[in-house]
Amino acid sequence: MTRRRDATRGFLVSVDLNPELLVEFQYNPDELSDRRSVTYASLNAPGALAPVRQYTAGGDRTISFTVTVDGVDAANAPGRGIARDDDGGIGPELAKYRAFVHPQTSRWPEAAERPDGFTGLYEDAQDVFAAPPVARFGFGDRVVDCVVTEVSVTEQLFTRTLAPLRASVQVSLVELPPYPTGPAGRGA
Repeated sequence: MTRRRDATRGFLVSVDLNPELLVEFQYNPDELSDRRSVTYASLNAPGALAPVRQYTAGGDRTISFTVTVDGVDAANAPGRGIARDDDGGIGPELAKYRAFVHPQTSRWPEAAERPDGFTGLYEDAQDVFAAPPVARFGFGDRVVDCVVTEVSVTEQLFTRTLAPLRASVQVSLVELPPYPTGPAGRGA
């Protein structure tokens, strides 16, 4: 069951994954890119100066943003606290973001404590072929069912044991169509 969220904080939450994967942004992004593409076919005609464009299909809506995760100033941060390890590092919080681009597994919370990260969670070869979880992105009035297509983490500050204390996390996601698209449904 999805908990009620603070309306002033953006979030990413898994859809139909147990345990739920929830990231409430510690700091909202300063910028958000919302791109939509469409496809046109070029139709050449004899004697025409330029080809005619025929609409063939809608394309992806891609939303991209960067958030900061800060374990140094977590006590003064707006919103709820972030997940941290015993050393104060933000590895468990970063593991939540990374879980959106790894095959679904109920063992995702273990990734932050493993030296091999997510790799060791897929001992059963069948788990590797499960798609990453479908997500719901919320930012103000914008709520989008999506798949996360890229997560890039830049760690910026470290504890004495080299656990990350601050990071910049870039996220790209693609909206799922609100209608079934085939046997898998919802584009997934």
